[in-house]
Amino acid sequence: MSIYAVIKVGAIQQRVSVGDTIEVPHNFPNEAIEPIFMGSSKGSIKADKDSLKGSLVEFEFMGDTKSKKINIFQYKNKTGNRRKMGYREDKKIIKITSISNSEFGEEE
Repeated sequence: MSIYAVIKVGAIQQRVSVGDTIEVPHNFPNEAIEPIFMGSSKGSIKADKDSLKGSLVEFEFMGDTKSKKINIFQYKNKTGNRRKMGYREDKKIIKITSISNSEFGEEE
């Protein structure tokens, strides 16, 4: 019986289940988060706020990393102005340890 949850991570939403490892922005909170959507292998899905009350997705911090480098190039025609720079965003690596919901009566 596997439970999965959809959590909001920065500006995107990610589907996670127990044991998944994901990269999140560096300013991600360090406490357990509430999911915005939950489902189980039995086929039941919970998406409203009342049924998700008391649901938690717990995780543990695995380490720090940086995202892939983004090259930024500015060019102005006929003036010789060129500028090249790179950008790498700081990220955290987290591992999902448990997903609990009283509505499903399950905990992993």
